[in-house]
Amino acid sequence: MYVQGAQGIQPAVFTSLPRMGTATPIRSICQYCGNYIITVTTPVPGVLTWMLCTGLFIFGCFLGCCFLPFCVDSLMDVKHTCPVCRQELFRYHRL
Repeated sequence: MYVQGAQGIQPAVFTSLPRMGTATPIRSICQYCGNYIITVTTPVPGVLTWMLCTGLFIFGCFLGCCFLPFCVDSLMDVKHTCPVCRQELFRYHRL
C-alpha cells in the first residue's frame, strides 16, 4: 500500500507585469511599498507605435513624418508607476 504525503502549496510566480485594461490612473495598493496610491501614468512606445512608424515609412513618409506616432500619446502604451517608490506596477498595451 502506497500513501502519498501532503504536498506543499507552491507560491505563484509572475514573470511579467499584469495587463491593465485602462490608460487612466487607477487607485491601487502598491505591491512594493504597501501604500494606497493613485498610479502615475507615462506614455511609452509600444508595438502599435512601432507598427505605425514602419507602415508610414514603407508608404513613403521617410522624411520624418514616419515618427509622428511617437508624438501622439493615444497611440503609445501606458506605464503605471507608484508615486511613492517609483516602481512600475502595471503596463497597458494598446495592441
